[in-house]
Formats: sequence, C-alpha cells, structure tokens
Amino acid sequence: MTNLALNLAEAKDMYPGRAAVRLDDLVLTYDQLEERSAQVAGLLAAHGVEPGDRVGLMLPNIPQFPMLYYGILRAGAVVVPMNPLLKAREVEYYLGDFGAKVVFAWQDLAAEAAKGAEAAGAGFVPVAPDGFDELLGEYAPATAVTPRADHDTAVILYTSGTTGRPKGAELTHANLGRNAAVTATTLLRLEPDDVVMGCLPLFHSFGQTCGLNAAVGSGASLTLLPRFDPGKALEVIQRDRVTVFEGVPTMYVALLNHPGRGEFDVGSLRLCVSGGAALPVEVLRGFEDAFGCIILEGYGLSETSPVAAFNH
Repeated sequence: MTNLALNLAEAKDMYPGRAAVRLDDLVLTYDQLEERSAQVAGLLAAHGVEPGDRVGLMLPNIPQFPMLYYGILRAGAVVVPMNPLLKAREVEYYLGDFGAKVVFAWQDLAAEAAKGAEAAGAGFVPVAPDGFDELLGEYAPATAVTPRADHDTAVILYTSGTTGRPKGAELTHANLGRNAAVTATTLLRLEPDDVVMGCLPLFHSFGQTCGLNAAVGSGASLTLLPRFDPGKALEVIQRDRVTVFEGVPTMYVALLNHPGRGEFDVGSLRLCVSGGAALPVEVLRGFEDAFGCIILEGYGLSETSPVAAFNH
C-alpha cells in the first residue's frame, strides 16, 4: 500500500512524544498530529468525501495545515493547496477546474473563499483558530489509512500561469514520497533531532516537500512562521534552535540586511538551502560569512514534486 499519509503514521509509531509541528508556544507531538489527521478523515467522511475526491486547502503556515493535509490524504482524497489570498473569482476558477468536493479556508481570510466556493458549487468549511479542535471532536476518527496505488494522485499543485490560466500539476503518492525521502536523506540529511524552519508557504511545492513532508518522514520538527519577517525569523531560529533553514533568495537578502541580526544566536544552524530563483553570489558569500552556515542551492518545479537538481 502506498499513501503519503503513512509517513505520519510511521513517525507517530516511532516518535509519539516528539514535537512534530510548532507555532510559537503551540507544540503538537507526532501522536497529537496523527490523531488530528484521523479526526479530519472522519470529518471528510461526514461531508461525503470519498477516495479520489478533490479537497481544496486555503491556509497559511499554521498547525491546521498539516492536520488537514494528512487527514485528506488519509481519507484517500486529493489535496489541492491554494494561496489563501486568492480572490473569489480566482477561487471559483480553481475549484471548478479541479472539481472540488469541499474547500477548507482560514477564518480570517475566508470571505473570498466562501464566495468562490458558492459560485463553483463546492462545499465550504471555515477553519477557526480556537474552534478547530472542537469541530474535529464531533467526528469519529478514521483509524485506518486508505490504501492508494503508487500512481494515484495525491496532490494537485497549480502553476503560476505565466502562459495563460494556472494549470494543475498532478503529483502522485510515489512522486511526493520519493522526492521527500531523497531530499531528507541525501540532501538535508535530516535526523529526528533536527528542527526545520517552516517559513516557505506550505501551499507551495518547496515548503511542502522539503519542509513538511521531509521533516515528517524523518521524525524531525517543523517550526512554522505564517508570514515571513526577518526579525521574527531570527527570533524563531534562536528560540527553537533551528538547524535547517529553507528559503528563497529574497529571504536571505532580508536576513543578511536586518540591522539587528548580530543580536541573535543562530549557532544552531547547520545547513541552509535556497531555491525558487538564482541566489546572487554576493548574497551567498555575505550570508555564509555573517551566519557561519553554508547555503546549498537547488532547482525544481511543481511538476517534479519539486526537487530536480541540487548542489551537494
């Protein structure tokens, strides 16, 4: 049986009490995250979601994202992560294009999603910061992970649409699982004691595979930052003893140029990786000199799950 959600189930069995996801003072262990994902699968069953159905996900980098992500996969459905800042007309297009059964959207940004869902004829579930656990508690958890084949679609990631309207790249359970495993073991060399910085958007392939799935598959911890701010990022690196930082070039520029960077202890960093665009050589050298941590660059795209090449 192949299902990307098995990564979480296996991590829970091996590291039940280890921190899986953090957001400031909120910490979810692997046991708690797996439990929430099972409750999500129960909620989906109550909404009539069946294996192969498509479920939209419009959330920032918050703990409810991995709960829903793995819960949707656990139910055998297909996750379609979307930018939570999309407008109603864009939401309608996406939901209609991939045939959404239901869409989950963060309450603070849900108005546009609700309009788009209504126009597309899809179900809509707002995700409230304080009431989500209470909502999940109303449904019996789905204890089993739904079997899927290697070639079954797990996630649909929409491209930027530079040559027309955005197009959905269908990624299979095998695509995503193998890409995350290779990234974790041969590129990032993740161990259970690692803490990965989760400031890349989880609705994007870079943050999803190299951050979320690679960390979960290794039993490591992912510390989340809903909106990138260099000062807050430095604070999180120091507080949570981040060992692996993943970012795009603009993030490295912001960190390097932050006036208070010298006030933070970033000695826990052992590896930084950059992707999304070419990293200027002067930024790479300046960052490595200032932070004492090497940056390795990778190249990928949504259609390749995403890592295609990487500098060892």
